[in-house]
Amino acid sequence: MRGGFRQNAGRRQGFSAKNAEEARRLLSERVAQEIGPISNVLILQAKKGNIHAIKELFDRAWGRTPQAIQVDSNEISGCVINIVKWSEEEKALADKAIDELVG
Repeated sequence: MRGGFRQNAGRRQGFSAKNAEEARRLLSERVAQEIGPISNVLILQAKKGNIHAIKELFDRAWGRTPQAIQVDSNEISGCVINIVKWSEEEKALADKAIDELVG
């Protein structure tokens, strides 16, 4: 018999996920027990000028800062506008506006 479904073939379902879940649980418990000494070391490293420690502390304490996205008008000049479910009048107005922009 070749191809198709074979009973008991392949990796056991969920086995690696179960192991990973157990590892996360154990690690989480251990970190919770040692959070004081770990945070003290992180703060000391930040005070010494360790940029990674500083970023980690700020990100954990106040969250990451949102990053602005800048779009240059030259970048969008070649975009294709997909007009869907517009009336004929709306299409004509859009075409006119595009013609005026393109010149």
